[in-house]
Amino acid sequence: MATQERETCFGAGLRKKDYLGLVSFGAFILIVGIVFIANPNLVSDFSSWIEQMTGEQHLIRPPEGLVSSAILFFTLIGLSNFFEAGIKLWITKIMRQVLADILSGVALVLFAYLIHLYGSYALTWQMVIAIEAIAIGLLVVLYSIARYVFLK
Repeated sequence: MATQERETCFGAGLRKKDYLGLVSFGAFILIVGIVFIANPNLVSDFSSWIEQMTGEQHLIRPPEGLVSSAILFFTLIGLSNFFEAGIKLWITKIMRQVLADILSGVALVLFAYLIHLYGSYALTWQMVIAIEAIAIGLLVVLYSIARYVFLK
């Protein structure tokens, strides 16, 4: 009995295929490819930044190429969440999943915007983390309230 529950818990006993998960994975791979096309030196920029921080023994500002790559990555991932929410609404009509994707997209696009502000020297990295933590907390509260009130 315990093994049957364990198999069902981890999805081994389920026969339903997760095509939406495959769409999500495909979008992720596509986005990673776009980011690498936009900045072909991404790996070398990242490794030289890490080496520089290791040598100086403190956090230093990442190069502009890494900042712009992060902005592009988080923006595209956030937009893909909106796209997946539309697909889920169209196919499954399960509002709980749609709401989760929309709020995740909002958090990711907001994070990209905050990174943009960091890159333009309008915010420090500490402020970016603090504002994003507040935003994620508010989105979790909003999601919980919306699930309780509207999605019974």
